Amino acid sequence: MTGRIPFGLLTLLTALVCSPIQAQNPMGPPPGYGVQPAGFQQFQPFQEHEGLGEYHGAPYSFQRAPVGGPPGPTPRTVFEELPDDSGFVYEDTPLGKILTETIRRSWFRGEYMLWRASGPGGKLLGQQPLNGVPHVQLLGEPINQQVSQGVMFSRSVNGATGISNAPTLDEISINSLNGFRGTFGIPLPAGQIEISSFVFSKNAGSINASDFIQTAVTPNPAVLIGGNVGADGNPAVNGRTAQFYTQPVFVNGVPSNLTATSPAIDYDVSYRATLSTSTWGSEVNYVSETSDPNSIFQLHPSYGLRYFNYRDKLLQFGQYNVPNALNPLTNDVIGRTINSSANNNLFGPQLGLRAELVHSRFAIGVEPKIMFAINTWQSSLDTSKVFGTTDRAQNLTSNGATFSPLFDAKFYGNIALSKNVSTYISYNFLYAGQLNRSFNDIIYNQNAAGQSDFQLKRQFSESILQGMSFGFDFRY
Repeated sequence: MTGRIPFGLLTLLTALVCSPIQAQNPMGPPPGYGVQPAGFQQFQPFQEHEGLGEYHGAPYSFQRAPVGGPPGPTPRTVFEELPDDSGFVYEDTPLGKILTETIRRSWFRGEYMLWRASGPGGKLLGQQPLNGVPHVQLLGEPINQQVSQGVMFSRSVNGATGISNAPTLDEISINSLNGFRGTFGIPLPAGQIEISSFVFSKNAGSINASDFIQTAVTPNPAVLIGGNVGADGNPAVNGRTAQFYTQPVFVNGVPSNLTATSPAIDYDVSYRATLSTSTWGSEVNYVSETSDPNSIFQLHPSYGLRYFNYRDKLLQFGQYNVPNALNPLTNDVIGRTINSSANNNLFGPQLGLRAELVHSRFAIGVEPKIMFAINTWQSSLDTSKVFGTTDRAQNLTSNGATFSPLFDAKFYGNIALSKNVSTYISYNFLYAGQLNRSFNDIIYNQNAAGQSDFQLKRQFSESILQGMSFGFDFRY
């Protein structure tokens, strides 16, 4: 009996120990057996109280996650080495930090520009006669003077005698140039890079001679009794002299006196000339830091490159009468065109100096810049039916390169409205020299056969653009 009791207790103890072991087998191995690859910072931040991704014995690249595996007597832990992350996606690299700081300190300025261009002056649209034209002074003595705006001279066109005037560019002004300029600033450790571009919409001025040109009317005065009935019984009208527009020309390249019947380009129906201009440009400058950044007065030298485009077109169109060969009592109205254009491309290095009076809430400054530019220019001329219906059409082109200085200056003020926004206003002055212009390069010439023999010449002039600009600065 005594031996049976110990044997029964031993059997019961054995059964109790083996029972939990057999219950675990269908449930698989304990946690930690096997491995599941995980990305960088897969379980960051570590949550040790939940037991997620807990492993402090190796770098983050060696991470462990529990998965199921085949049953075995002893749990296994396997580590997989993941490639080191460069930080481009998940955290800043040194380059990323520099770019972030640069963008944070960069700025953009947008400006509306209301400028005007200097007028072409009293350029005669034609060739100046050799000794001018006869002109009667107040005292009555005739003299010869150059053809210019308002100078009248006698002219006979299609058998009608009257007075004529020559078209000049005095009547054209180029105002109200509307444009936009954008400037992007990128700060550097010892200064900043400024990239700027501007563009103006096309602007045009015209000469319209329709009100001046008129046909002759023979006077038919009314008799004392009869009211509006003339002496011949027809309606009474006031007489008027015929008026024309005339462009003097060279003959075989030689100037001559302008007389009532000398060769010239006459308009007895209509005449219109339109001069249009357009310009745009871009520049990039490095503006160096001042030697004393804490001073209220600061000087910033600048160095850069610039491109400037200036082009214009002169379109001339007019109508004139030509006697009809089949019916001498009627005329054929012919349209005449003389169109020219010029394109200037200026590019080169430039130097500048920015002088500023700086306060925490505003800045006032002046910035002159000068560019030593090469101008690659092109010009063209198209004509049609200048001296009659059978006159040949001409299509001429010319191009070349020349030195063209450019001076640019602005006086500006900047007032801070908030930490990131400020207003900007400036007066701008831009001088461009040695430009090819559409109205300067035409040689109005007739050959010995009475046909067009126009030529293009190389003649340069300057242009001045000036005006105000208004805008805002936006700092990131």
